[in-house]
Amino acid sequence: MPTSPDCLKAVEYSRANRQTALDGLVDLLRYATISSQYPANQAEFEKCSEWLATRLVKMGFTQAQVLPTREGGAPAVYAEWKGAGEAAPTLLVYGHYDVMPVDPLEEWRRPPFEPQIDDRAIYARGASDDKGQVFAILCAAEAWLKGSGSLPVNLKVLIEGEEEMLSPHLEALLVEKRDLLRCDGIVIADIGGLGPEVPLVEYGNRGNCPMEISVSGPSKDLHSGTYGGAVDNPFNVLARLLAALQDGETRKITIAGFYDKVKEMTTQQRQYLAAMPVTDEVGLYLTGAPALGGEQGYPLKERVSSRPDFEIHGITGGYTGPGIKTVIPAMATAKISFRLVPDQDPDEVFQMVKDYLAQLAPPTVRLSFTLLGKSYPATMDLNDPVVVASDEAYRRVWGVSPVFIRGGGSEPVVYMFQQHTNPAILMTGFGLPDDREHSPNENFELRQFYNGIEMMINYFAVYAALAKGASLF
Repeated sequence: MPTSPDCLKAVEYSRANRQTALDGLVDLLRYATISSQYPANQAEFEKCSEWLATRLVKMGFTQAQVLPTREGGAPAVYAEWKGAGEAAPTLLVYGHYDVMPVDPLEEWRRPPFEPQIDDRAIYARGASDDKGQVFAILCAAEAWLKGSGSLPVNLKVLIEGEEEMLSPHLEALLVEKRDLLRCDGIVIADIGGLGPEVPLVEYGNRGNCPMEISVSGPSKDLHSGTYGGAVDNPFNVLARLLAALQDGETRKITIAGFYDKVKEMTTQQRQYLAAMPVTDEVGLYLTGAPALGGEQGYPLKERVSSRPDFEIHGITGGYTGPGIKTVIPAMATAKISFRLVPDQDPDEVFQMVKDYLAQLAPPTVRLSFTLLGKSYPATMDLNDPVVVASDEAYRRVWGVSPVFIRGGGSEPVVYMFQQHTNPAILMTGFGLPDDREHSPNENFELRQFYNGIEMMINYFAVYAALAKGASLF
């Protein structure tokens, strides 16, 4: 498929205005939109969402507005440009402007909300996840609108402020604004490649069932010398219960029926898995672990993408300060999660865990369970034009086809969009493994930012042609 003159004009515009694009990203990164601290930092969210709405109009979108969410959630931003006409397809671009906390602050080499730029990258919280990536798409749209006068697709934009909290108010917004968000396909840029020369497209991701388990025993902390051996220590019981959730040898989850709904991969998906350049050596390099673990009988790339998983994230209670304090704590609590694959349901898994541990717990303690959130696993149609178009767009800019993978992380928004807006979704991104997302010193390589803009410029053109029945060959 040849590159059209209008597409070339858009690319030329983006290259001539790289500094303007970078300056805009710097401005966006200054807002400390940490969603876990909302609404204490509500003013930052209001200023950032208003900035985005104003910027989108300056970029050429015909309208932009801040959308409030129910129950006092963080606002979202919506914009649209529908000048391509009714015969052209409509794409919806999704992203998020909220970010993770910056702790531990002392490990940042630069203040997290004072963006710094060197010859390689831009450094700030949100640089890669997800402000930098969604802004690259917006800059691509601007390049079309200002470089060639119009886009080949109708374009809608939805940028929310709660993704890092599992998007608790997004689903209600999607239902409420169903007509406004109607589209033929959805583009999400919120992942990274395996390296600068290995771009990725996700055709699925795992769900998540995070929960908190509390074990309570005595009515108050007790002296272990006086009462040790007389009452069950909630920490001891909690440790035994957590250990009982996973077989120590095979690493399989031991709950009866847990694997009943695990869907096997298709032949096409296994072919993509085989082509994925992830080995044990890569895993050791990326993690720094002395050896790899996980469920026996599956290669690393399948364990981290297409198999369920159980993890313990934190245990609290009793005394953890310096020195020793010999108490039997009144309560011990653990935060755990289960990564899920199609067709597992987080509500069903939560109930399974509750029933299983209730059967194992001795009568000497009380258990309580709290579901901390949930996301469903999702799979995308690899043959839809919204996904197929990414191959040609990446080859034009990166010089290679993307690697198609199932992601190990969870993106609740994918399932929500598939249920309420459109199941055709392109999940991709321009980050890299060492962007330090969620960690101190987050960064986004300038080369990836600029290439991401050009990839999306080409993507809009290729998708428009495919949606109208054109062939790549």
